Order: sequence, then C-alpha cells, then structure tokens
Amino acid sequence: MLSTFSKAQDCTPKNIAFKTGEQLNYDVYYNLKKLWVPAGKVRFQVYDSTLNGQPCFLLDGKGKSLKSYDYFFKVRDHYVSVVNKKTLEPYKFERSVMEGGFRLYYDYRFDNDNQKAIVFSKKGDTTQGQEIDFPTCSFDVMTTVYYARCLDFSKLAINDTIPLTMMIDKEIFDDVYIRYKGKETIKGPNGKKYKCIKFSPLLVEGTIFNDGEDMTVYVTDDKNRIPIYVEANIAVGSIRAFLTTYKNLKYSLDAVVK
Repeated sequence: MLSTFSKAQDCTPKNIAFKTGEQLNYDVYYNLKKLWVPAGKVRFQVYDSTLNGQPCFLLDGKGKSLKSYDYFFKVRDHYVSVVNKKTLEPYKFERSVMEGGFRLYYDYRFDNDNQKAIVFSKKGDTTQGQEIDFPTCSFDVMTTVYYARCLDFSKLAINDTIPLTMMIDKEIFDDVYIRYKGKETIKGPNGKKYKCIKFSPLLVEGTIFNDGEDMTVYVTDDKNRIPIYVEANIAVGSIRAFLTTYKNLKYSLDAVVK
C-alpha cells in the first residue's frame, strides 16, 4: 500500500526536527561469528553556515572504524551537506570515502533553479566538472538522513511507503522509499528505554551495503526523531549502531520511558 505522500507534492518538511548545535554520537558493532564486537564510531553534527548570502544548515557526518578493526576493514568516511534551513534543499554536498581499498571523492554544486548539478572529482580542483541532472525534490545522501527525520508518520499504516528521490555517485534513483513498520520500545546501552518509530529504507548497493530493505531504523517517537538504534545486513555479515550521547536537541526528549 502506498502512503499519502507523493513526489509530485511539495516536499518541504512541515517540521524541522533539529537545530544548529545538535550532535549525535553512535557506537557501531559488527557481527563476527555470532559475536558482536565494537567496530566503529559515527558522529552527526549540525552547524550554521551561509552560501551566497543565504543562511544555511551545514550537516556534517563522520564515520570511522576503530583501530582494532582497521586491519579487517578500514573506514574513514566524511559527508557534508549545505542546505536550505526551511526546505532542506541541498546547495552543496561533499563526499570523501575510504572503505577498505576503495577511495572516492565528489564535490557537488547544485543549481536547483535549472535542476542541474556540477560534480568535481578531485579535491581542491574545481576547474573540470561534470554536469548531471538533479530534479526538484531530490536529495543527496546526507540530506536524505535528515529529511527522513522530518517526515510525518502519523497517518501511515504498517507497510505503507514514502517515496524519495536520492542521488548517489552522480546517479539519480527515483524509486527509493521508506517503509513504515510501526512502533516499538527500544532499550539503549545506557539502560534507558525509548518509544520509537520503526522504518526500513530501500538501500542502493554500494561498497558496504546490499540493495534491498536490509536496514531497520528506530527513531524517537517525539518531535526530535533522533535515530536510537540501526541494524543492517552488509556485504559480509551485519552491523548494529546505538546512540551513545547527544546534545543540543531542538525539543525535549519525550520518548524516554519513565
């Protein structure tokens, strides 16, 4: 069953679930022969920024494997998006990736009025760029994470889907969606319990993830919609990520079970 959301409608979020200064930190675990071992850390942070005189959010995400895990699969990923504060329309997106022996760098500059983007593939070099299509209501990887937090799940039935258009590595995927899977209470590593909304995004195959609905995300069932717990199957094995610390939330954390 398809949800009441449509790509043809205005994609401006009704509620921005975060503010400048928010920081979320996660511990990542890898399943090794039925044993969960610490594997990495992820951090998301929101800053104030400006671009061409326009006040913006700068969305900064970093992921790295622990030194004890580097010998197995070393990860040093950095994602940065500069977006409109009201619509989350991306103006600029930078992706710097090192995953095992794979390395990649892209710097996107979006011309949203003309539904185009210029992509630069060498860090610090903006002399040679490739033009690609970037349709209205499309999002880069980083913006998609924050946009998903702003969606309204209140009118959805279990297994309803919300369609998205996402750009990955210069390619537009207009058949991506988020599937609503109901509500559940999750216990974090700090012992606290959180009332959560549960959904599964349709993944696009890459160096770590397989394609399909192999990821489940639990976000707080309050106005913040912060991800508390994520589990996913990957190319080899599976991973889990738990929220460990947070600060500067926009709203009070009402999802904690007292």
